[in-house]
Amino acid sequence: MLKFFRRIRRKIANEGNLKRYLIYAIGEILLVVIGILIALQVNYWKNEIADRNKETNILSEMVRNLEMNMNQFAEEMVKQDSIIRNINVIMYQLKNKTPYHDSLGTKYASIAWTEEFNYANSAFETIKTMGFDLISSDSLRENIINLFNVRYVKISDVINKVSSADYSGLVTLYFRHIEFDQQGKGRINDFYSLTKDKEFTNMLSSRRIWKIDLVNMYKDLIEESAKLSRMINRELKRRI
Repeated sequence: MLKFFRRIRRKIANEGNLKRYLIYAIGEILLVVIGILIALQVNYWKNEIADRNKETNILSEMVRNLEMNMNQFAEEMVKQDSIIRNINVIMYQLKNKTPYHDSLGTKYASIAWTEEFNYANSAFETIKTMGFDLISSDSLRENIINLFNVRYVKISDVINKVSSADYSGLVTLYFRHIEFDQQGKGRINDFYSLTKDKEFTNMLSSRRIWKIDLVNMYKDLIEESAKLSRMINRELKRRI
């Protein structure tokens, strides 16, 4: 093709017709420019297709992350709700001074269980590495950042700070009256002394309130995670 254009250019140049030569030269330049533009557009389309495939894969992984998180949050809700019921039983026992029995051992042990907040975020970490612009939908991008980089992080900080602040005081009060047996159950050292310890009952009341707050936080996170999961699934279905 290049040889063909060279022959035409040479022929026109030999004819000595400057106007015709200039017109031809301009036309040849335009063809080159158009060819470059077409090549750039084709390359852009290829990159765009590759980016959308990456986005689809990451969004699919994020849906799996969200499913894992919702299941874990639901398990934590059940666990914390169980501890709340245990605290209610213990507070009732102490208030009414009903005798201690072995079935209460597990309930007393659960008072000292500390809280942890874990969540799956592998897809979000990948997006951070590749750049948030990979998510083509503005609203979806904003919701992803809000949940993974704001809400999850905020709840994690709250749980870690409260657990850390409560733990030292909890341990002091707890082991003042209770020790663990070989089965990991809590045993009361002196039940009469325990019923008279207002610090201990205040600690129980405080932990009960905290556990209720935890259940509500997990409930909210499940709803927010489910909402984002639905948004992502709608986006994925739109591409099919």
